[in-house]
Amino acid sequence: MRRLSLRTRVTLWYTLALVAALCVFAADVLWGQQRLGVSRLDRELDGLTASLANLIDGELREHASPASAADEAHRTLAVAGSAIAILDARGVPLAANWDRLPLPGPFSSNDEGRRVWTSDTPSGAWRVHAQPHSFNETTLVLVVATSLADVRREQHEVLEAMEVAIPLVLLLAGGGGFWLASVGLRPITEMARQASRMPLAGAEDLGHSDRTDELGQLARAFNGLVARLRAALKTQQQFMADASHELRTPASIVRTSSEVALSRDRREESDYRETLTIVGDQARRLGRLIDNMLVLARADAGGYPLRPVDLYLDEVVAECCRALDVLSTERRVKICAGTWPDIPFHGDEDLLRQLVLNVLQNAVQHTPAGGTVSIDVAQDESSIRIRVADHGAGIPRDERERIFDRFVQLDEARRGMGTGLGLPIARWIAEAHHGTLVLERSGPDGSLFCISLPR
Repeated sequence: MRRLSLRTRVTLWYTLALVAALCVFAADVLWGQQRLGVSRLDRELDGLTASLANLIDGELREHASPASAADEAHRTLAVAGSAIAILDARGVPLAANWDRLPLPGPFSSNDEGRRVWTSDTPSGAWRVHAQPHSFNETTLVLVVATSLADVRREQHEVLEAMEVAIPLVLLLAGGGGFWLASVGLRPITEMARQASRMPLAGAEDLGHSDRTDELGQLARAFNGLVARLRAALKTQQQFMADASHELRTPASIVRTSSEVALSRDRREESDYRETLTIVGDQARRLGRLIDNMLVLARADAGGYPLRPVDLYLDEVVAECCRALDVLSTERRVKICAGTWPDIPFHGDEDLLRQLVLNVLQNAVQHTPAGGTVSIDVAQDESSIRIRVADHGAGIPRDERERIFDRFVQLDEARRGMGTGLGLPIARWIAEAHHGTLVLERSGPDGSLFCISLPR
């Protein structure tokens, strides 16, 4: 089945369902036709029984004996294809044209209901009615029967008609179903053909997105998938281009410094020390860049596992402030941190520490000498908010969201001092903890970043 085309499988399943439905319909028609035929025979037998009872009653009123009245009545009502028997109360036949049909057993004195049954004989099936009748002081059992041959013949004719009609209906329905499946699935075939030729770098889509049926939903879902693939590919290409550019700068400095140092046979010790200092600084920068790129690459691939533990977030923030004392003292920037109550939290301690450090370090580095950086931690019923405010030059309005892109450094004077990955990593860590990192405001008097984490 899997090797067949979808429209062929749809047609086969549709045909099988139609076969089942037609079989049920045919069985119902045959059963209904038999039921109607037997009901018709029962009405005829009831009429024959009533006529037989009237004749016997007339004969007995003329003072005939029960035997002679029975004989006269059954000879008068003898009909081809029917059988009549008149029994006394003990079940002894008084008159009968009964061809090897079993007679009913004796009726009791209180048994006034009729007996109805179908009897199979070598000559075929018969429908039999037996009913006791009281004529003054005489009780007789009137038995009438008729052959079911006509009913069986009608059933056979209906069955023969179905044997011809059902295959014809299945043939027409199968062909029509295959045509309808082809028409219905044609847009999917066109979409598949178009998708096989679609370049990921272009802006083309599959079309059909204006439809409101299932094909429109499929087209919109596929177009969305292609758009996400294009965005992911574009991000990857941009990441590779930016990473290549960022890695090329320190690698070029290391290569140039080493070539200059080795270009002469003899150099002073201070020259070698200066060269090794440059090489060491660039190696550390390369290490930081590679570590940050590895974190983001693993985060993009979903392969960076969180190791959540119970901790106090206020202690993590205080440790980060102490860790940046050296950098803030070097840049003559003061970090203003208050005292906060215990704030329990469940998260990855190392990543949360890196989140606060990245945002706080970014604020320190963008604050001019003599300025201050303030950090505050507050909580409410639903979230914990860490706000970091600096006194830098501010961020232009059209650049406020781009600062969270990778390798973006707006300050040309600091290009080469950082990697441009601190804020992207910080935002990813916040989102990994189901939180957010946003720039709440920015202006000439500084910027305010807010980390929001759910309690």
